[in-house]
Formats: sequence, structure tokens, C-alpha cells
Amino acid sequence: MYIKEYNNDTESSFSIKCNKKLYSNKSKYQKIEIFSSDYYGNILLIDDCFMLTEKNSDQYHNGCIDLLTKKKYKNILMIGGGDFGITHTISKKIIFDKLTLVEIDREVINVCQKYFPRFFKIKKSIRAKIEINICDGYDWICNYKSPKYDLIIVDCTDPDSPSAKLYSLEFYKNIANLLTKGGLFIQQSGSPLIHKKSLIKPMTKKLKMSQFTSIETTIFPMPIYPSGTWSFTHCKKA
Repeated sequence: MYIKEYNNDTESSFSIKCNKKLYSNKSKYQKIEIFSSDYYGNILLIDDCFMLTEKNSDQYHNGCIDLLTKKKYKNILMIGGGDFGITHTISKKIIFDKLTLVEIDREVINVCQKYFPRFFKIKKSIRAKIEINICDGYDWICNYKSPKYDLIIVDCTDPDSPSAKLYSLEFYKNIANLLTKGGLFIQQSGSPLIHKKSLIKPMTKKLKMSQFTSIETTIFPMPIYPSGTWSFTHCKKA
């Protein structure tokens, strides 16, 4: 069978040949499905969109980590990323004192831990530095006080979803308040071919209004996402 993701912007679809459905459930926040395939291994779909594969699509995680300007960070915040893909890559390549992961949907973590176990294989000494909080990332940013972070990564779904408020001006201003001077902020910003006008340009404008400098959008190949090309927008606290 072929599992398809339909893109409304381009009126096109992308499909992956799968063997069987391993899991399907609607959590409080979203529909979560897992399929098995020969080439990609297990595949995660959220609300009918391809999100993560077990193999042959590490470009997303590596694309994020390649943007880090240092090899050591004191205090890292991850909003979203409950699949642990980026966290796993950080654990292998970056030294840090503490990493706080804030995920709104506990089921994403539980399901990914079962069907994508390699992302959760982290050395015990490093795992002790990772704190998981199940709550709304927007609320966390609004209510958190100190200590400040020197790296914040937002690995969330696109703004045409409940994640819309994670792309708001108020959110970015609160992010800036929680970063140390020169602290790095990274957020996935969709396809540069499809979302330049609808997402990347408005996002850049809001970041400029929120004490950020050195704002750039970096493009990388991502075979399971619409257009096959994706991006991270990143900047520094002034």
C-alpha cells in the first residue's frame, strides 16, 4: 500500500510504499500514525503529514545541529521535538549542562520511544541532564523566568495547526527575553519553495521586531517533506 501526504498549496501529493499500519490513535491534540516500510523503516505521520522516519532521512536533525555556533552550551530549551530526533543528535555532537524538552503531547514521546527506539538511546550520564516537561510550549515561554537559555530550538508543526501561536510576535518577544545576550534561536520554517511568502517572510519580519539580529534561513534537502526541500530560520539575541 502507498501512504500519501497531500499538499494544499501545490495541489500535489507525495507517497511512500508501506507494508502495514503499526499504530493509529487520536490524542488530545492530533492524529498519530505509524507505518512500516522497507526503505524508510518505521514512519511517523501527524495529522496525515510525514514527520519522521526510522532511517534515510536524518537531514532534518543534522540540518538543525549544523547551525549551532558552539560545541558547548550551558542551558538549552527544546520546544516540541517529542520524537527525540534532534535531542539525540545534540547528545552525540554537543556538550551541554542542561537540556529542557517541553512537549505538549505525551503520546508523541511514548509512541516514538516504542517505534523509534534509536533516538532514545542516550548515554546515562547525558540522559541525566535532560528534563522532560509535558506542557504547552507557549505557556512555558510566557511563564518561565530564569536561568536564561543560551540556545532555544522550536521543533514544531507548521503554523496551519495548533502550533500557530509558536510563530506569533508575542512568542518571539518572550523567546528573546529568555535568551542570554548573543543566544541562538532556531525554528523550522517550512519549504523555501512553498512557504516563502506565507511563513518565512512574515517570520523574519517578526524576529526583527523582537530584538533579534543575524537572521538567516538555511535550506537543506528533506526527501519526505513537501517539495523535497526544507528550512530552518535562525538568529541571535541582540
